[in-house]
Amino acid sequence: MPHKNRDKIPNNITSDLKSEVLLNFYEETSSLPGTKRTRLHRAMLKMIEQGFWDPGDRLPTDIELTDKLPLSIATVQASLNMLAEQGLVTRVKRRGSFISSEENLPRDYFYFQFINSTSGYQMTIDTVDIAVSEEQKKGPWSDFLGEKNKYLNISRVVNIGGEFLILSEFYFSNPNIWVLMDFPLDKLKELAIQQLIHLRLGLPALKQNWAVSFIEFDSVDANRIGVPTGTLGQQFDVSVYTVGDVPLVFHRISVPPNDHSLHIMV
Repeated sequence: MPHKNRDKIPNNITSDLKSEVLLNFYEETSSLPGTKRTRLHRAMLKMIEQGFWDPGDRLPTDIELTDKLPLSIATVQASLNMLAEQGLVTRVKRRGSFISSEENLPRDYFYFQFINSTSGYQMTIDTVDIAVSEEQKKGPWSDFLGEKNKYLNISRVVNIGGEFLILSEFYFSNPNIWVLMDFPLDKLKELAIQQLIHLRLGLPALKQNWAVSFIEFDSVDANRIGVPTGTLGQQFDVSVYTVGDVPLVFHRISVPPNDHSLHIMV
């Protein structure tokens, strides 16, 4: 949901009051399943969603959080590391933890990576082309997001380690996300779409379901990634949910044949 409460939160709200709010949010999760780590993770997400922490804000230190919450430092660190892995928090040695800003967000591919079969190292991922458009065609995205007159489509061609290209396509139906239609393409090309939506609109990506299939690239997609029409490849359809298991985005990743391994981190 968008930051509906943001205008009600004073800019000068004290750190002590924020800590009290965080404790209340944590205690509200007591009836929910999960470990203390996941409960604190939910509470911290709620702090971001409701505007108590903004992009660039410095969070209390691990020790300060331990003093304010009935939790061990290991639990606090584990929760912060979860947020860091999601790209929502940046942890800087000797400086602390910060809510990620648009400028330092990791790309959306943090949850999957290609590993070079020879070196064993993670391959670089760079967006080389991007297009934003309205999509009226129905597909698995409409089955997931619900029947709408149109969908927002963000399509990117991504270079993997300078060796091959893949297609990455996002489909949205939430009307609040259509503001991305007016976003400068050069800037949108370099940002993490899901994290941008979380920071701008308070809609975090909390759960993913993956489906894998084999495809033949049609002439349009084949031309975009430089392979012959009819090339056999793999297609990964990712259904992403936000708070309350509400559908957020349908993400389709189309990958041509290659000799490297794909690691999925869900």
